[in-house]
Formats: sequence, structure tokens, C-alpha cells
Amino acid sequence: MATHLVWLRTDLRIHDNLALAAACRDPQAQVLALYIATPGQWREHHLAPRQAAFIASHLQSLHTALAERSIPLWVEEADDFTASVERLADFCQQHQVSHLFYNYQYEFNERQRDAAVENTLRDVICQGFDDSVLLPPGSVLDRWRRNV
Repeated sequence: MATHLVWLRTDLRIHDNLALAAACRDPQAQVLALYIATPGQWREHHLAPRQAAFIASHLQSLHTALAERSIPLWVEEADDFTASVERLADFCQQHQVSHLFYNYQYEFNERQRDAAVENTLRDVICQGFDDSVLLPPGSVLDRWRRNV
């Protein structure tokens, strides 16, 4: 049986979540969800304590909503994005994850982290989604057909 992992980041919702929907398409697959908090990265990005409390509250609600759908949610912690790559790789190995689903984040550090994840998880099929944008980055061109 395949094990599908939904790697949650800023997309702490079950409705209108492309990664979660894709992970659930195969009725034979076991679906797991994982959120990795990165407090060191949050400090570097000046995340306000109120924002951290908001994330914690959303995770509690999401845990309940996913449990109603028989999807367990794990919440792990790694200091920063570099450590989160290792934590994610360990989780995938421990749970024999075959497919990783996640929604793209477009900020610089986040793109570097995602590239590191895909390079690290050689035995896991990684699938990202343009979930939070109307048009995928690079798809809008000017009249000279250059990216805008």
C-alpha cells in the first residue's frame, strides 16, 4: 500500500487545498499529514508571537478536521529550514512514504528549502502545486513574450 504524505506549511486548511486533494485521490493509499514548525526561521523572518499563536490554533483545528477523515496529523519541530529538510527525510523514511504532496511557496528561502527536499528525497515521488496563486509564476508574459 502506498503512503502519501501531505507536507503542510502555510496552507493549514482542508478545503481548497490542492496538495491534500491530490494525496487523497488514491483510495488505496494511506494519507498522513505533517507540519514542521521552524522557530529559528520564524525569528529570522520576524514572525510575531501573535502569528505563532494563530498557527498553533489552526493546527489544533486542523488536527480535528483531519482526524474526522482518518488522516493523522503530526506536528514536528526543527530549528530552521535546513533542519526541517532532515526532519522531513527522517519522517519519510520512518513512515515509508512513497509520495510527498505540498503546495508551493514562492519566497526565496522557501524555494531553496523545497529544492533541497526534492534533492534529498530521491526515493520519494514529490509533487508540488501552485495552490495560492491565480496563475502559476512565469505564466504571465508581456507583449515581447518575456516573463513579467
